[in-house]
Amino acid sequence: MMGMAGVEEQLLVVLYLFAIAGAVGLVASRYPRLQYTTGLLVAGLLVSLVGSPVDVELTSEFILLALLPALIFNDAVTIDVDAFRENLLPILALAVVGLLVSIAIIAAAGVTVYGFTLAVALLFGAIIMPTDPVSILAVFEEIGVPERLAVLVEGESLLNDGVSIVVYSTVLAIIVEAESQGVAVADIVSPRVFLVDVTVGIFVALVGGALVGAAVGYVAHELIVLVDDELTAVVISVLVAYGVYLFLDLLGSSGVIGTLTAGVFLASRPGRKGVSPETRFTVEAIWGYAAFVANTLLFVALGIVTPFDLIVEYGLEIVGAIVLVFVARAVVIYPLVGLLNRWIDSPLSVSYQHVLAWSGIHASTSIALVLGVSEAFTRPLEEQLSALVFGVAAFTLLVNGTTMSALIDRVGISKQRPPQRLYQALVGQRYGVDAALETATHLHDDDRLSTSSFEAVTTVYRRQRRALEAAIESLLDRHPSVREHEERLAQHRILVAEYQAIRDAMQRGDIGSDVGERLLADVQVELDRVLTEVWSVEEPLPPQFDPYWRRQLAKAGVSLDDDTDSRGDDTNDSGSDTTRYTASTDDEGAEIDRSDE
Repeated sequence: MMGMAGVEEQLLVVLYLFAIAGAVGLVASRYPRLQYTTGLLVAGLLVSLVGSPVDVELTSEFILLALLPALIFNDAVTIDVDAFRENLLPILALAVVGLLVSIAIIAAAGVTVYGFTLAVALLFGAIIMPTDPVSILAVFEEIGVPERLAVLVEGESLLNDGVSIVVYSTVLAIIVEAESQGVAVADIVSPRVFLVDVTVGIFVALVGGALVGAAVGYVAHELIVLVDDELTAVVISVLVAYGVYLFLDLLGSSGVIGTLTAGVFLASRPGRKGVSPETRFTVEAIWGYAAFVANTLLFVALGIVTPFDLIVEYGLEIVGAIVLVFVARAVVIYPLVGLLNRWIDSPLSVSYQHVLAWSGIHASTSIALVLGVSEAFTRPLEEQLSALVFGVAAFTLLVNGTTMSALIDRVGISKQRPPQRLYQALVGQRYGVDAALETATHLHDDDRLSTSSFEAVTTVYRRQRRALEAAIESLLDRHPSVREHEERLAQHRILVAEYQAIRDAMQRGDIGSDVGERLLADVQVELDRVLTEVWSVEEPLPPQFDPYWRRQLAKAGVSLDDDTDSRGDDTNDSGSDTTRYTASTDDEGAEIDRSDE
């Protein structure tokens, strides 16, 4: 990272960067609306403008090999694994298909607008299009957004980093080989061979990286269970994060995908049984600190090394690059998500698509990749690429990052009101209390906690849980909108479970695919209704909605004598649920009465 020789000089640079970050932290604490990462970048830019007294040099290897594994592994062990798994299809589509299409768009524009050769234009696309979610996720945490949206942005960014590095490495290797032989790129590789190389590289990166990461994550989990020691678990996690990344990088596969998979697999082992809460907390906390330090160093250094002279020189070209990047992302996001909505259970709303399109911040990975091309190109081309990438990075960090809150407010996704935030705080604390009670029970059952201590501890937590339940009910009574949110969320989860149960029955062969598809279509209608503003507990379904199973009853001559809604629920005057089925048969209207106790 540093151009100075000697350990003392390197430590001086680190302390210098932390001193700047400390000053930013003090200012941010006084002005809460100032985002920490944005403040770091601005501080670095200001230092660069007035002249830095310390020589700071940022290298591609330092970003990719020292900082990136820490950032990826921290995201992996803290990401909502269930939400990540449920949204894996749209994440993969955006991170693989979407990225490749956007690279192709940038490449086509690079040839016509900037006069790049096709190989250089493809390299430019691979450098400029990977996204960096750090600033956006900071905004998400501050104002509160649905977990699904945060997982989509974070998951796409993590995976597209890996895919972009594969494309970048493939194209750069071809360019370097052509330069060494003194021939044009077209003379050593055909478009067909190039496409095959990229396709195979992405497949190896995704599949190979995932398999290696999963295997190492499994072994690491079992080792942590075996020792269940906090400090040893931290050491093992460091070996996993950096060991997997370096190993796959040396093999020519994707260290990003491997480290991501290892961390996700480590965090998603069924219930993570056998690992104490203290060990899990320590590992997650340490990696949170590591990611914070990595981001601090990265954003300050990015500001300091930004080449202002080149940005001024290539100002008009940078403006063109900014427009191209935004167009390429928008052209991919809206049509691709529109197509995905035909296949996924829970469609992504237009509001989500706006946020996804605007979340394209192109910073750390793009900077690292452009720093790695210095040896492959002549100085004018190297300077041009550096100016374009640094310019786009600075613009997206300063503009997209600072305006995301306003966009989310405008499209109405979140901007949570105080009652909603209070509800989340109460529910979150209830989860914590439940986990504490469960842990205390396990310790007592394993004879690691005496009965007297168990009673003393659990009495406090049970009292707290009763207080939380009372507070939640009071909040729901006072704020109907919060209750509606809870009911909508519960209904959505119930319908997803219903949908999955029908799918499972189809896979087992209990019901035919033709019948199953019709039943699934009915559930999808209800899911769509839950996602709209017209849904309510009293009227959860569209008017005149007639589900498939009711139509089949009518065809069989069976009528339902009830006063229910379209889901068939009925409550009689006495409060018991009763449904009466009358079949028109030859047995003079045989009648069946079924009462649910």
